[in-house]
Amino acid sequence: MEVYPQRRQGLPRARSSGGSRRGSPSVSCSRLRQVQSILTQSSKSRPDGILCILGIDSRYNEGCRELANYLLFGLYNQNTSDFEKTGFSEEVLDDVIILIKSDSVHLYCNPVNYRYLLPYVAHWRNLHFHCMTENEYEDEEAAEEFKIASFVDMVRDCSRIGIPYSSQGHLQIFDMFVVEKWPIVQAFALEGIGGDGFFTMKYELQDVSLNLWNVYSKMDPVSLESLLSEDLVAFEHQWTRFFANFDTEIPFLLELSESQAGEPFRSYFSHGMISSHITENR
Repeated sequence: MEVYPQRRQGLPRARSSGGSRRGSPSVSCSRLRQVQSILTQSSKSRPDGILCILGIDSRYNEGCRELANYLLFGLYNQNTSDFEKTGFSEEVLDDVIILIKSDSVHLYCNPVNYRYLLPYVAHWRNLHFHCMTENEYEDEEAAEEFKIASFVDMVRDCSRIGIPYSSQGHLQIFDMFVVEKWPIVQAFALEGIGGDGFFTMKYELQDVSLNLWNVYSKMDPVSLESLLSEDLVAFEHQWTRFFANFDTEIPFLLELSESQAGEPFRSYFSHGMISSHITENR
């Protein structure tokens, strides 16, 4: 069942953070097509769909959140302020499941986060919403059953499903039994409203993290804007700090060791590795 929720007055419209090109329909559709290209590769093992589950339902999987941020222009970044101003809980805002197929997209959400997601996805081709109305959503048990039924319906026509298991710089060994323990995947096995069996027994799962990283590395207007307005500014600051060590009198400059001269770059590099979940090997 696909239901479009009623508009709730007083809720701000979702907006993209950044310049005028950030979140533009053309770039958004281009990014979606780049992800869908993984599903059209000439390979016998290519998946039928890529499953992205956010929040507690995937135990806050970083690979899924990274894919969502790529498609939704950083909407689910930790430092975003768009959601913080809503007053809604994280569990409600993260209540999202996306199944990307080669020619369509299925998106489960709730009537709260629907308002914030819509401007980012409304122009996607063959988009199917799975969403309750506000009145229906007030019944917690019915809302949970609807989410499970939507999940079952979304993956029904698939036999092989790709999982964005790992985020960039934090590669993990793919374990389908870890995926089986994700709450929404566990619920798939419930009698009556589930999919009649364990998810990992009914579908072949494969990690598509590396394929997605190749997609993320491709330059587009939004990533170029981010490179120029954020990364380049940070690099210029770090480069200035590095050369500031040489802006001294000759006697003191001669006493400056190679280690002392390069200390700013090492500090910035180590900090960058920490923020990327990578431990520097010394």
